[in-house]
Amino acid sequence: MKMEEKGANVPKTDISGKSPDFEAIRQDFPTIKKVRAYLDTAYVGLMPLSVRAAHEEFLEEMIQFAPLPPDSTILRVWLQKTEQVRAKLASFIGAKDKEIAFTYCTGCGANVALNGIDWQAGDNAVSDDLEYPTDIHILNALKKGGVDIRFARSEKGRVTLDTLEALVDKRTRALVVSHISSRNGFRHNLSQLADLIHSYGGYLVVDGTQSIGAVEIDIKKEKVDVFTAAPYKWLIGPPGVGFFYIREDLIPLFTPDRLGWASPESPDPSETMESGPLPEHARRYEYGTLNFEGMYALDAALDYLSRIGIGFIEQRNLELIYMLRERLCAKKVRFYTPEDNPAPILAFFIDDEKTFGRKMREKNIFVSVNSWKEPHIRISPHFYNNEEDIEAFMNAFSSILKGWVV
Repeated sequence: MKMEEKGANVPKTDISGKSPDFEAIRQDFPTIKKVRAYLDTAYVGLMPLSVRAAHEEFLEEMIQFAPLPPDSTILRVWLQKTEQVRAKLASFIGAKDKEIAFTYCTGCGANVALNGIDWQAGDNAVSDDLEYPTDIHILNALKKGGVDIRFARSEKGRVTLDTLEALVDKRTRALVVSHISSRNGFRHNLSQLADLIHSYGGYLVVDGTQSIGAVEIDIKKEKVDVFTAAPYKWLIGPPGVGFFYIREDLIPLFTPDRLGWASPESPDPSETMESGPLPEHARRYEYGTLNFEGMYALDAALDYLSRIGIGFIEQRNLELIYMLRERLCAKKVRFYTPEDNPAPILAFFIDDEKTFGRKMREKNIFVSVNSWKEPHIRISPHFYNNEEDIEAFMNAFSSILKGWVV
């Protein structure tokens, strides 16, 4: 197994105000008591007790139909909850309520955005080879309409601005990236990408599933046009729910790729059999009944993270990942994740990755195994992890590799 890299650059902690008690927080996550170390949030995040309670609250309401005002219906109660969650989510990323639409997964928002552009033959879209497969599939489908799809190639785990800029031109309608790559954790500078694509009149479309809940996001400051994500990873929320942000002034320009009873302002066409106009906000993309149980859970997840503070969470995540990188540097690991990369995902190359992953699971330690391109291991601690988890991984690492060719 070939491993090499110079020492990691570990930043100093600088937290103003009172830091949360992260050890006490661990008590809210029952899974932690069942595993030696869970270091795989980039795959699935752990659920705190309050999010489980929110699921149970929804089920109790659905079974009992209580508390239910006499002048309301259970559906109206769920719709009111949805609007409350919409406002919280918008605040969480610095958006307006009207710029948030709920879906079922990250790909739903990507489909709305990329299929909503008025593509013309000869137009092009630009992405990179660290992008998540969903966006690649959507982009490749556009080729049938004469759209050219261009992929920037990463070097040493990084996609540079210059590499992307070389592919963008006056016919580029969309620049499509993951804020933080699910493959190796590389983090794009979104504001730089926005300036680039906006200078050509195109749109910046971002997959934010590996960043929201992990790092602080100010969607207006970053100048993103579309941001789509799912909450079951770093946002410690439920599966089966997705959402996307679309900049207010773009809403009239992006035609929904599907329609349903919930799409128009007036959902009932029975009098005239004419459909009402679409609303001038992102709810126009919510064409049917949503995952309301997921709304209750997402509401609790947003409350939980907000009580801690996303700034503290990001700081804690980066402390853990830099600690892990420093320890692996001492083992002369060859990293897939570039240095000085402010994201809580770390990937390194390894031979016989499947055996390594299996042996980790035998030791009750969870990481991701990936055979894409060169075999590698992906580690992704969140704020509920601690130094003992990092130590447990390193002890297991040394034990597994004992006798292997390094």
